[in-house]
Amino acid sequence: MSKLRNFNWRQEAQDLIETQDKQSWREQKAKSFSDWLKTRAEKEGVRISVLWRYLRVGRFAVELQTGGWANAKTPLDIPEGINADSLELLEKINRVATESDFNALAEALYQKKIKRPQLLKTWQIYREAMPEGQTARGRGTQRPVLDEKNLHKQELSFKHNVLRRLEAIDPVSLGYESGAVLRIFNPLSDRQKSYGYDAIMVVFNEHRIVDVAFIVIQVEDAVDREQEDHLSNERVWLIAQESTLIKAANGSRKSYPDPWGVMVATANELRIEQKPPQNSAPIAFSVSELLLDFMK
Repeated sequence: MSKLRNFNWRQEAQDLIETQDKQSWREQKAKSFSDWLKTRAEKEGVRISVLWRYLRVGRFAVELQTGGWANAKTPLDIPEGINADSLELLEKINRVATESDFNALAEALYQKKIKRPQLLKTWQIYREAMPEGQTARGRGTQRPVLDEKNLHKQELSFKHNVLRRLEAIDPVSLGYESGAVLRIFNPLSDRQKSYGYDAIMVVFNEHRIVDVAFIVIQVEDAVDREQEDHLSNERVWLIAQESTLIKAANGSRKSYPDPWGVMVATANELRIEQKPPQNSAPIAFSVSELLLDFMK
């Protein structure tokens, strides 16, 4: 997604909406609104796709009418500092996220408590629920929307909320020294996903990396043996619903590999059941390679 220009985009969106709704483009002898928009883009030195985006996200914000967004009667009512990039991501998230997750994100954006990076992380998690090929690129293309009861959507909602809580957890509660800073990286590439983990946790202290661990989130089924064998020598935090861990304990599962820690995801918190040992085996590939991969 190309980054949208951030001159007074709210005024731009307002002008575009008024011109389209009032059909005032006819007064300028344009053959169509699209023809008028093409001429305007040429005058402003931007691609026509940029103006279409301003028009779309401006309408989206005005039609949202949830929480604080009910105050946005025109694009000019959008709080200053919220850019079109963020609203474009919010519109995408609206098509795939659960209603509760979306409403929380929309309100946080309106209050300017989150910015584009946090929205991008959420979109990268949820986009996996979209069937392959349904990218809805191009003006006029019908944009796919996932049903609220979609199981994959519910699973990704669980993972999204787990990662959000994990980012907010106090590193001291995980056994790290005071002053440590925790960051969560979501796997984006196919190579990373093939390893069988959902994210990577990196812990810093005084600008030094003091720990790196894989994050494996289980929603329904327990960790399969192939996945466990692949990560058995790595430092891992397994995070699962209590029912999933109970099911595993009642079956053949009696313990997890020594380098693994276990957390239970309840409705309101992440509860630590087992901490990994401090001196676990080193990660299979270099930290520098790992971080470079995430920064691509």
